[in-house]
Amino acid sequence: MNIYFYILEFILAVVVVFLYYKLIETKKIKRFTKKNTPTDLKLFVHATNVDTNKISNKKLMNVVAIINGIDIGLVLLITNIVDNFFLKLLIAIPSIFIVLLSSYRLAALIIKKKGLAKNES
Repeated sequence: MNIYFYILEFILAVVVVFLYYKLIETKKIKRFTKKNTPTDLKLFVHATNVDTNKISNKKLMNVVAIINGIDIGLVLLITNIVDNFFLKLLIAIPSIFIVLLSSYRLAALIIKKKGLAKNES
């Protein structure tokens, strides 16, 4: 296929996922509490060890939306290389975990560098 199609598909996936998070996930809950915090946000806070007192949950939700959009776009690019459906599944399942873990690890490094991580002492 054409490289421009893959780039357009990646950008479209990122935009659609980001808009989903902005329009549905963040508007669904008026005020985040410990009980009604979205699972994605809980996973992100736990994985990156971010201090939620230094940054608001809305900003964290925007970061999660961008990361998840890029992750879904990357997995879409990786799986579109192959035409066979079962081979796509075989490639997609491990690549989801690899891309998600690596993107959260990268976000944790950036958060630590900016001084938004909890003190480990």
